[in-house]
Formats: sequence, structure tokens, C-alpha cells
Amino acid sequence: MIRSYGLVKLREFLTGLFRTTRTTFLNNELVFPQTSLLRSHSVNAIVCFYMVLSTPHNPMNTINITRSPNFLNRLICLIVGFSIAMLLLTSVAQGQIDGFTEPFRKIELSSDESGSISELSIEEGDAVSKGDVIARLDGRVQELQLEIADHLAGTKSELVAASETLKKREAIASRLQQLKDRGHASESEIIRAEMELSIANAKYLAAKEEQVVREIEKRRAEVQLQRRTITSPIDGVIATIHRREGEFLSPLHPEIVTVIQVNRLLATFPVPSPQVKNLKVGQEFELELENGDKVDAAIHRIGVETDAESGTVQVKLVIENDDMKVRSGEMCLLDIEEDSAE
Repeated sequence: MIRSYGLVKLREFLTGLFRTTRTTFLNNELVFPQTSLLRSHSVNAIVCFYMVLSTPHNPMNTINITRSPNFLNRLICLIVGFSIAMLLLTSVAQGQIDGFTEPFRKIELSSDESGSISELSIEEGDAVSKGDVIARLDGRVQELQLEIADHLAGTKSELVAASETLKKREAIASRLQQLKDRGHASESEIIRAEMELSIANAKYLAAKEEQVVREIEKRRAEVQLQRRTITSPIDGVIATIHRREGEFLSPLHPEIVTVIQVNRLLATFPVPSPQVKNLKVGQEFELELENGDKVDAAIHRIGVETDAESGTVQVKLVIENDDMKVRSGEMCLLDIEEDSAE
């Protein structure tokens, strides 16, 4: 039973390894990404290997691999698993940690406006600058609304009429007051003139407020029309196009394109928790890429929590990539001990 359990666990380890990592041959060297993340599983693989080889054969409840037609394949798997485990443990012990590069910023560019796309100005791989037009939505309704709002904002007849009425009521009230002082106007006439003056003043204020509201409505119509034009918020590259001309944007599917910033890249590494205490933001390191090239990088962020399963802390280094020589998604190697010693 122990041997059977060992084989099962070793098979699970190998399956998980080749599903979650990718193996590449570079310069006759076998590279296994995500080394530190598999540290604990490597120990399990070694234990399972030992259990399979050292447990005596019991025909009642174990697997007799010597009589299996796949004996050679299983033996090869055992040897490969043991070799992988030793390689992973050796790599971690030497302070070498595998990571990967990613865009410094990644934006799923969307629109909070619904409608069909009338124009798409870019293609995948195009470089864009902040403010460049990416797409336009059908804005014919918004253009008409702006035209109406602009017309209403320019109409001032009500304000002019209210202003003239107020001036006349002020003149009448002033004339009646003079007549009252001479004894030629009654008190009721004065009260009536003051009431009409108050009403005229109120109508004038209402006309002014209405004019202000119309100006605001015009600005709102302008903003609504501007929002039909989608622009890039950053300098970057179009990575993915989600919608094209004629397709409809809805609140459930508002994404148009994915814009990534690649003139700076982030290299992410799962660093063992005990080694994090020697790191600080701004500390410089030299990273090794898959093709063997070396690039300079500096620590950008250090994670605030330790992953309970792997015992690692996520550390992000920033790579200045103005020449675009480093691609996003490449695997890279960080040697903490070597760089710290220097």
C-alpha cells in the first residue's frame, strides 16, 4: 500500500509540474520555471521515490511494478521525478529564483456608454500615446442633443423680456413714490406698484436661473458626445482587440481593447520568506533572461504577506525597457545571493 501511495503521489507531482510549468531547452540547459513555488512538492517527490524503491513487495496490497508491461516507463518517470526534485532543491539552495516579466500597467479599456462602434482606429501591436483616439461609438443622437442644447443656450428672449419688465416696474414704483411725497398718490397705489415690482424682479431672477441651467445642459451634451470617443489613458501598445466596427457595447461587455505599458516591465518572483528581510525597495539586481541576456532591474514592490502554502513573498522588480528588447511574459532568473554579495 505504501508503494502504491508513493507511485500515486509521484504521478501527481509530475502531472502538476508539467501542467503548471513549461520546460524549454536553451543552450543545452533544461530550465524549470516557478522553482521556488515547487519547493515543498520537490520534497514530497523525493519521499515518494524513496517509498516506492524501499518498500518490500507485498502481493496482497501493493503494485508489482516488475510484472507490469509499463515497468520501464514507470522507472523512467521515477528517475526523472527524482532528478527534477534534486534540481529544484539545488536551485533554491543556491538562491536562484525563477520569475516572469509582465507589463508595468495593463488596462482593459472600456466605455460606460452603450452603443455600436462606428470607428476603430488601431490594430493589435500598434503603439499609442496618451490621448490617442482608439475608437468612436455612434454619436448621431448625442450630436442632435447637443444641437438642441446649444440652440436653447443661445436663446435669451425670456431673459431680455424679464429684464425690460423689471426696469419699467422700477420706474413706475419710483414715479409713484414721488407722487406720494407730493400727496398725489394713494397708499393702495404704492402697495400695488411695489407688489408688481417684486413679481417682475422674481421673473427676472427665474429667467437668469433658467439661462444658467441651459448653459449647463449644453456642457452636459458636449460631455456626452465626447464620451462617445474612447482614447488611450497611457502610452502603450495595443495587446488585444475585443470589439470591432459594428459590434455593440453593453454594460455587461464594455471592453474594447487591452492596452499594456511595456516601456517599463515588472519582473515577479516568489522569494522565500527568510530572504525577504535582506531586500529593500530600490535595491538593484541583474536578471538573466531565457536567451541568456542580462538586464538591470530594481525592486519596485515587496509583498506584505507570505503565501502559506509555498512560504514565499511576491517581489516585483521594475525593468526599464525603452528599447523594447525585453518582451512581456518572458521567464527570467534572479540570483539573490550572488547580487547581494556584490
